Parts: sequence; C-alpha cells; structure tokens
Amino acid sequence: MSVYDRRAEDFLSRYERVDTAEIHTEWLSLLPSTQLLVLDVGAGSGRDAAWFAKQGHEVVAVEPSDALREAARDRHPSARIQWIDDRLPGLEDVHDLDYRFDLILLNGVWMHVPHSSRKRAFRKLTGLLKPGGHVVFSLRSEQPGDERTTYSTSVAELRHLSRAHALEFLQDTSSIDQLGRQDVDWTSLVFRLSDDGTGALPLIRHILINDDTSATYKPALLRAVLRVADSAKGAVLEKSRDHVTIPLGLVAFYWLRMYRWLILDRGYRQMPKGNGSPAFDDEHFRFLQRFPESDLRLGRRFTGDEARHLIEAFRSIRDTIREGPAHFITYPGTDDQVFEYGSGHIQTADTVALNLDFLKTVGALKISRHVWDALAHHASWIEPSILSRWVELLEKYDGDDSSGDYRDALAWPNVEHSTSEVRSLASELREAGEPLHCVWSGRRLRDNYEIDHCFPFKHWPNNHLWNLVPTAPTLNQSKSDRLPSAHQLEEAADRIKRWWHRAYARTDCKSRFYEEASAALPLAADQSLTLDDLLTGVRRQRVRLRTDQQIAEWSVE
Repeated sequence: MSVYDRRAEDFLSRYERVDTAEIHTEWLSLLPSTQLLVLDVGAGSGRDAAWFAKQGHEVVAVEPSDALREAARDRHPSARIQWIDDRLPGLEDVHDLDYRFDLILLNGVWMHVPHSSRKRAFRKLTGLLKPGGHVVFSLRSEQPGDERTTYSTSVAELRHLSRAHALEFLQDTSSIDQLGRQDVDWTSLVFRLSDDGTGALPLIRHILINDDTSATYKPALLRAVLRVADSAKGAVLEKSRDHVTIPLGLVAFYWLRMYRWLILDRGYRQMPKGNGSPAFDDEHFRFLQRFPESDLRLGRRFTGDEARHLIEAFRSIRDTIREGPAHFITYPGTDDQVFEYGSGHIQTADTVALNLDFLKTVGALKISRHVWDALAHHASWIEPSILSRWVELLEKYDGDDSSGDYRDALAWPNVEHSTSEVRSLASELREAGEPLHCVWSGRRLRDNYEIDHCFPFKHWPNNHLWNLVPTAPTLNQSKSDRLPSAHQLEEAADRIKRWWHRAYARTDCKSRFYEEASAALPLAADQSLTLDDLLTGVRRQRVRLRTDQQIAEWSVE
C-alpha cells in the first residue's frame, strides 16, 4: 500500500486548502476561451479537476491511489469528471480512451517519475495532445522529506525533452508555496504543441484536388474511411502511435451504400464515357437494388440468394478498392500508399449476418495515424470538400449541369434520419400495456410523444437504435440540435438503460442494437457488453462531440 493510500485523508485535507485559480494564475490566461478537454495526471484530491469542471470543461482525472481517488470522487462529485486508475509512464488506460487533450496538467507529479522512464512518459504525454494543446508541469523546488519515493527534477530536463518532441516553450514562472512552507518554491513550465495547419489536411487536399483520377473512386474511399473514423470508432481493429487498422469490409459497406444510390437509383456515371461501367457494377451489385435502404444496415441477416449475391458484391467492391484507389492514392512524389490493405477471406455461404465479424473477413485497411486523426476530428469540415470534388467529377463524366441534383444524390438517404421504426417500437410497447416515459424528464408519455436523437443528427449523423430515445415534444424542441450536458446525461442514465432494455435488449432488435453500438461507440474490444458498458461509451462519445465540435449543451430546465 502506497503512502497516498495510507494517508489519503491527510493529503486530501492538505491539497484542498489551496485554491486552483491562485496557484495556477500565471498560466491560466494562456488557455483558449473554448470548451476544453483536460487531463489531470496525478489528480490527488480532485481540487484542480473540480475547478476545471466547474468552468464547464470536460476532465479526465488520473489518480493511481485507490483511497485518494475514491475520497476525491466523493468530495467532488461531477458528471464532467471521468476518474481513471492509471499512472505514468504508460498511461495505457488513458490512451485507450482515444481522446486528444487541450490541456494536460502535472502538478507536483513529475518528481514521482523515475529518470529512466521520463523519455517514455514525455512521449506518451505528447501523443495525447491536440494540435495547439498545452501541457503544464509544476515542479517543487525541494523533494519532500517523508516516505514518498521521489526523484530530482529540473527545468533544463523538461526543456530538452520538449525540444525533442517539437513542443513550443511558452512560459516559466516561479511562485511561493501556498501552504506557507518556507523551504518550498514552485516552478511552472508551459509547453504547446504547435498547430500551424500542416499535417494530414494538405495531404487530403492533394488527394482530392491535385491527384490524377479516372473515376470517382478516390473521393469515395476518402468518404468511406471518414465515415468509419467519425461514426464507427468502435470497429477499429488495431491502433498504434503511427497507424490505425480498420475492417476493409466496413469501408466496403459504406462504399456499397453510396454507389448503390448513385448508380442504381440515379444512373450517374462514375467514370468517363467510353471507360465502361465500374468493375463492381455487376449482377450481384444490381441484385441489391431490390432491397429497401433500411435493409442495408448492421445486424441484418441475409439467406439464400440474398446472402450469395451480397457476399459476391462485397468481394467485387473489396477488389475494386484494393486494385484502384487504395493502390493509387500515394504520398506526393512517392509510391508509398496512404491506405495499405491486408488480405481477407470471404467464405461463400447460404446465410450471412451483416455484422462486424463478417466485415472483418473482407480484409483490413491500415491508415496513417495523422490521416485518421484528421478525418476523425475534422469530419464535419472535410466531408464538404470531398462532396464538392465528387460533384465536379460527376459533372465532368455525366456531361450534365445538374450540380444541385448531384449534391442531393450524394447526401445520405433520408431513411438515415427517420425515427419511424423506433416510434413503431414505442407504440407497440404502449399497446402491450407498458408505460412509456420521457428519458429526459421522467414524465409519463401518453399519445403525444416524439423520438429524439440523443446526440443531434445535425452534428453526428447517427440513426442507430441506441441513439434514439422517447421524449416529450416540448423537450425535443427545446433540445433541438444541442448536446445533452454531462449532468443531464447522468440524470437520465437509468431511464435510458430501462428504455434500451425494454425496446431493444429483450426484443428481436437485440442483435442489431448491440452490433450498432459496438461499431459506433468507443467501447473496450472483445468483451461481452452490458447496458452499463454502452452507457460508458455514450458518456465518452458526448465528450468527444462537445470538445471536437464545440456543440452547445442542453439540460431540462
């Protein structure tokens, strides 16, 4: 048991005697006036985490001492704080959250990291920063003369590490000890990860604007990968510092849905006249025209001819992606592929479920981490550029001046936003004599109710079952395109789980419900999911949406 566990109450009492705004006053003004995502490493009593949460920011508080962490959680209960049992140098559980932080704070913590582990620790911290993000170290002048294990620190060491990781040094300030200890002074160092507009965005622009193309395949592949990065992070197969690997079948799934509408429903050419039709536009692809759009969704099971045609369509799309855009999209001036593909083995069968297990058999696609992060965090800005380029190509290949029609065709079908299916499920529950309640207020709903997207469709186009909940019309209108606040989500947590259980988890929708949630939400891989696990994923996704897109919040008044 660590000294922090044995003396948790003593340390908590000591830390809480100091005001966050006073001890950090020298550098707080350097932070942007936006909604921040903060990582407090070695959060102690939760004093700093609670202060940032009260300012409206989202906080991940890391504290390895069980006793201190639990005492801090009890003293500062806040829905905006996620408490994590983790530690330097690895911070593995924090990395598993897949967040990028605007601010990382290490207040009196660096002295606990052994010298042999500091290079790794600094690299891990840097990897967690957003472009433009700040990391702040508060160093104690004298090591504590008690039973804690500590190591010497220096400004020079941190300046050297920051240069090795291309961090910009902003500030170095000294202050007296706020607890009145005469032999203790503090030094705060502030570093920033530069955000100069370079990185993946020029590469994406090059692929769209400058790269040669003889079909619409390149914008299609970019958009399909963007859809995975923005809406299906739970489907990631592997993630490292340099690369992210996703199921090639999931990319093919989005490819199928885009081209099915453009080719089979609208008849738009996807390459110049004289070049024939796309290789995947065969009898198997055309067989799928008979399916309504709502049938092409995760969790749907196909049998007989339907299954055989679907499997062959995926084979053909996979080959088209591998031999076409994935092969020819390269870094400028090189033959190095931006998208590397791995082999898969799709088995012929009379029955197939359109789920992640099947999509993994199609193969894998490996993407550079900086490209993935750009697509994931800037999807709402990148996608319009992809669509504009696609419209230009359609005008060129189709020989028509119908850009408005093309843009309409490139929009995801209206069924993506429809709540009629879930409204029917709610009606069936009421007809069976089960009461229906508004998840946001808890009030019983009678004849007049609506189905709300928990996360607004405008900001994150997700029409999965887990994201659709019953609500009172007045609250649905009041919420509009805003995000439920952390407090509101916690207030509604039990009601959301009850709705999930009654409408989905105990019905024929169960398999689809879990399949959609597993693909879309940031959940631990390869585990047997519970409704509590899904709610944790919803909490984490709310933080991502709020801090990435700066979406306004909403609560029941």
